[in-house]
Amino acid sequence: MRAAIARNGSTLSCVLLLLSILIGAALEDSLALAVYLLSFWHYYLYWLAFAFGAISLEIFKRDAVAMKTIAVATLAAVYLAAPIDTVSLIVIAVGILLNVRAAMALGVDRTYYGHEVAGLPLLRITTFPYSLTAHPMILGNVAAFGGTLINPVFKEQWWPLACLHVGLNIGLLAMELASTRRRAVRIGGVAVFAGTIVAAAVAAVAAPGSGRALTVPTALAGLAAITCASALYLCYAPPEKQTARRTS
Repeated sequence: MRAAIARNGSTLSCVLLLLSILIGAALEDSLALAVYLLSFWHYYLYWLAFAFGAISLEIFKRDAVAMKTIAVATLAAVYLAAPIDTVSLIVIAVGILLNVRAAMALGVDRTYYGHEVAGLPLLRITTFPYSLTAHPMILGNVAAFGGTLINPVFKEQWWPLACLHVGLNIGLLAMELASTRRRAVRIGGVAVFAGTIVAAAVAAVAAPGSGRALTVPTALAGLAAITCASALYLCYAPPEKQTARRTS
């Protein structure tokens, strides 16, 4: 029963979130509202899967890939709307290539926390780029997202978006460096919660008409985000008794 809820509930909540945010942003005529509310959900999924390890690896990979694709596509859309900056594109490309090469060396399952979620045995990777650094994917992400800030036109309007991505990747690094499951829950939870609050605040400030009274479309999008976060937690977190055993 729980597996069925996780399999169907997480997907349904993500779909409803996407539709609600897009409808709310369209009615509000606010690109910023859609961009900020769609950009950070994969970090939340990473924390839930890593901290609790109670979801199927296949479900987690499916959800994480889908939400990360949406986030990257959203950022790419607003970045490519700015004039081309060659140096910025080169830095972004280097970051992406480093990330892809690291994922190839690690494998898809281990990239998506196969040890923490599916109990795969620990494996030390020594091939490039792990021969240079223990966290090449995080470094690649930071380089790629940070590289967008070299473009002055993009930076002027969307610097909070890129900075939040960089900050949340650093939060993931802190989570992965945690030595115990309990510590991972605390560090990861604080990092993601803080990032979500900041992202919501930035969206409220950046959205056109944010100085006016709260509108129905904006409230709809916010309610969808809260509902989705709660639904995903119920799908990804273990039952209360199991949680108590793991943290005792």
